[in-house]
Amino acid sequence: MDGPIPGQSLTREPKRAVYESAPEISDPNEAVEYHLTKIAKPEVLDDILHALELGLPIKIMTQTMLTSAVANGIHSIDISLVISDVIQEYLISTALEAKIEFREDFDNTQENEEKKKKRVDDLLRKSLDDMKEDEPDEGYKMIEDISEMVSSEISEGGEVPSETPEVEQKEEPIKERPAGLMSRGTK
Repeated sequence: MDGPIPGQSLTREPKRAVYESAPEISDPNEAVEYHLTKIAKPEVLDDILHALELGLPIKIMTQTMLTSAVANGIHSIDISLVISDVIQEYLISTALEAKIEFREDFDNTQENEEKKKKRVDDLLRKSLDDMKEDEPDEGYKMIEDISEMVSSEISEGGEVPSETPEVEQKEEPIKERPAGLMSRGTK
């Protein structure tokens, strides 16, 4: 019963949410540069590597970073789809260079989505607890934002947004040829 009421989005002022306005970055190359610059900061990189070392899969880290950027109006979801592989490969190469054991994705593909979300939330919270500092740096804040987003997904009972929309295929009805006397036409 906590879900939105049908038509609720039509009762508030349009373009009020950040993601409803035009994004700051519309070029995929600029978006890649934005993310790589952000990840390369030492205070961000050490927190990301710590979360990966605790068992957070790189695929999940990439998806949540890109989803967070979309929600904050940095770029569109289309740009996320285009750049996700580049960001993921950068994280993989960085983790390999740092000689950190990491996971690319969860092992069990049959695992329930709710269990995955809960697992990600637990890993992020553990990472945040390990990184407790008097004055949080930019990396800590980024991991905290990701954790809040995942926690809100769990509490709302919503699903993690999929990067690729599902396309519903409809069967076209077979058209029957008219069989009456008048349908034959004249020759």
